[in-house]
Amino acid sequence: GTKMWHKQGGADCKNVTAIVTICADRTTLCPTIIFKAHSPNGWTDSELGYEWLVKDFDAQTKDKAGGRTHVLLMDGHCSHYSLDLLKYAQKNNIVILRYLPHCTHVLQGLDVVCFAKMKTKFHKEIHTFEDSHIRGVGKGDFAGVFRWAYLCAFTPETVKAAFATTGVHPYNPNVITEKQMQLSLPTSTRGSFPITQPSPV
Repeated sequence: GTKMWHKQGGADCKNVTAIVTICADRTTLCPTIIFKAHSPNGWTDSELGYEWLVKDFDAQTKDKAGGRTHVLLMDGHCSHYSLDLLKYAQKNNIVILRYLPHCTHVLQGLDVVCFAKMKTKFHKEIHTFEDSHIRGVGKGDFAGVFRWAYLCAFTPETVKAAFATTGVHPYNPNVITEKQMQLSLPTSTRGSFPITQPSPV
């Protein structure tokens, strides 16, 4: 008896990457948005990763650090560890710490807190845009739709929760339980027909 509403999606999707950075002082850096025009597939690569570190991360945190060491926590994506990027970090007093493989779902505040909230807000903004414009979100609309969702999701309270929940700031290794860090168990599904099939003759 429940009515279901379906919305058709377009088949002309393009990849867009948003590099989002949060700081332990409850602030965020301006997100870096990468369109396919600047990357062969719309994803980040070593060259863009280096540009991000120099023009975005260091430029937006240098004054805040006041000559002290910047600490940057990143996942293991290969674009984050080019030789040029690591040399620049070393020269500019930036210490890069890498999350353990397959642990960002527990250790990375962006995954644990921020992106969950962002996903809900982003879908809401997409639906609002589509309903008011009677069309899908195009490449030219993406930044505007993303902006509103980002501003709603990445509040000082959310950023604070991301660092506290993962034990990064204030430092608290006890917030991560042993159970959260267990290896995932291999699982499989076994398909079957709903009725017994006759044996072949």
